[in-house]
Amino acid sequence: MSTDPLIRSIDPLATRAQLGRRGFANVAAHPLWQEAASRLDDRMTYIRAPEGERLDYGLAQFGQPITAAPGSLGMVVSVGLLAYLSDQRSTLAYWAKTLAPGGLLMFCTLGPDSFRPLAVALGDHDQTRHAPGYPDMHDLGDALVGLRLANPVMDVEWLTLTYADPESALQDLRLIGGNPMLGREKGLRGRAWRQRVLGALATLERNGRIEVPIELVFGHAWGVTPKTASKDQAQAIQWFGKAPKDSGSGI
Repeated sequence: MSTDPLIRSIDPLATRAQLGRRGFANVAAHPLWQEAASRLDDRMTYIRAPEGERLDYGLAQFGQPITAAPGSLGMVVSVGLLAYLSDQRSTLAYWAKTLAPGGLLMFCTLGPDSFRPLAVALGDHDQTRHAPGYPDMHDLGDALVGLRLANPVMDVEWLTLTYADPESALQDLRLIGGNPMLGREKGLRGRAWRQRVLGALATLERNGRIEVPIELVFGHAWGVTPKTASKDQAQAIQWFGKAPKDSGSGI
């Protein structure tokens, strides 16, 4: 097992198959990712948009090759894609490579506390069998520094998925993605497992609603000229602390 926090123990082929069955565009259109996209767009109101070609490479583009030449893009924007990748570091590196000097990388992914109460209710405290785990924003920020991008900024926001009952919660969460983890049990699961999942979801009931917390991690950084790139240009990561888990912005 990799010790790199950005190398996740998930099966890329299983991920592609599961998302493919649901439809990449359909997963990207889920209210979770639409809300994430809206919050990322809000950040554009106070971040200077650079000139040059923009590449949108989110969930809807899962598995599609990037044809942009190195150093050719003014902006790379991604909503959700990193949350489904086994090797996030390589993807960040490739995006960074395509940025022109002064180009902007912006992304949103999931943080480690997403779905955690559900995982705990299923006895998967390490999030290695039933509910996937995700890198901490500090690990992602360190990766941006390692790529020698300038002025990286990382922050976290929370939202809550709410449902009328465990059954509707299960149906909707299946639309977001299945279980592609390498540690999952093989073979089809029966009715007993389904009832166990519904029981775990029932423990998340608050005030008559099932509440599933989601941690959204946002990041952005700037491309630099190779000749002038130095550690000093990427030395200061701005961290923004976590908001309360229930920030009042449920879906």
